Amino acid sequence: MNLLQDLKDKLNITWNEEETERRLKRILEDAETTLDFKLGAKIDYTKGMERNLLLNYCMYAYNNCTNEFDENYLNEIMQLRQKYEVLNYERKV
Repeated sequence: MNLLQDLKDKLNITWNEEETERRLKRILEDAETTLDFKLGAKIDYTKGMERNLLLNYCMYAYNNCTNEFDENYLNEIMQLRQKYEVLNYERKV
């Protein structure tokens, strides 16, 4: 899957413009770093709830309202954080 194209689809961006693509790539990179921190693990964002959360964070970033993201997605953040805490624990045992 191509996360950049998935993001463009989510944002209904149908045009190809270098400046827009550069901005979206930067948003995706920042979103991955931010969500890795929030979730406490290095995550594969190409599928499932992880992909959905990443695309939603990017939507907030694109619209300059990331300050509202945590409150609106706290449940999803906590579910995924717990998932990765369990996976990390299982790897250590």
